Amino acid sequence: MRVFNIMLGRVHGGLEQAAIDYAEMLAINTIDVVTIGHPEGWMRGHLPAGFAFLPLRCITDYDPIAAWQLRGLFRKHQPDVIIAHGTRAMRYAARLSGAKRIGVLHNTRFKSDMVAMDGFISVSPRVAASALERFPDKSVQMVPNMVRVGDGVTRPPFRDPPVFGSLGRLHANKGYDVLLKALATPALREKPWRFIFGGDGPERASLEQQAQALGLADRVQWVGWVLDRHAFFNAVDFFVLPSREEPFGIVLIEAMAEALPVIVTDTDGPSFIVRDGETGFMVQRENVDRLAQAMMAMLERPGDAGAKGKAGYQDIKARFSREAVASILKAAIASL
Repeated sequence: MRVFNIMLGRVHGGLEQAAIDYAEMLAINTIDVVTIGHPEGWMRGHLPAGFAFLPLRCITDYDPIAAWQLRGLFRKHQPDVIIAHGTRAMRYAARLSGAKRIGVLHNTRFKSDMVAMDGFISVSPRVAASALERFPDKSVQMVPNMVRVGDGVTRPPFRDPPVFGSLGRLHANKGYDVLLKALATPALREKPWRFIFGGDGPERASLEQQAQALGLADRVQWVGWVLDRHAFFNAVDFFVLPSREEPFGIVLIEAMAEALPVIVTDTDGPSFIVRDGETGFMVQRENVDRLAQAMMAMLERPGDAGAKGKAGYQDIKARFSREAVASILKAAIASL
């Protein structure tokens, strides 16, 4: 079987990482995979050495010249399956015929071009359920995102003062304004702690202003875009993901793969990933008081927090490691 693995974005994001992950998992299953992407995109520079890559430059969301070039690549390489990551990739795949076209759904923002896909892979049960409602005549298989998991993780003792951290795009969907309000609650303010925010985005200026207004400026650090996630996770003791919307949460499974104790909200992806009370804490989204209480519990019961971090690591290794998800992906493609 030969697979075209298409991702046409240029920047570093979840879709680009997912396309690389798919290339690796398909190779584990001894499937001939050719990845297609932007010649100057982040993905090309981070695809493992020796993996087949074909460049496709797109000027717009649908570039007729790029579409013509893709048809030429299709005729030359004759793939059996096309896996398209993102709306743009699906838009191009929709114009090809003669191979099974599979769209990978990372969220519930469905576009008209998706109707041409022969089937879908979704990253979470909620996304799968929404896809079946929107496309009732299509086959939908659930394949979670994967994470690289080491054989063992030994974390250092919690720092003094302990350090909370969060990593993600500074966008309203991430709920960082709620998190800042939780940090400013009287009980939590009295405890010694620091907080590191990793990432950038349109809300950064307003969040920094909010932290200043709440009197948190001296305890909160904004480090911007993070290139080395492993180093970031090593620099914190607890990880918080306070999202309003989170279809999956790759950064969450990355944090748990580092045995970090986690606090999440009851959004789609984290509700699927975290076992509340066993592998982490889960609170209602936008609930300032419950979020503050969960962080207080981490600070007051570090032994329990550490145990949840270790349990989370074991659970992630069993459910979301590259090897575990590779077998799920193989079965999903066979079914589709």
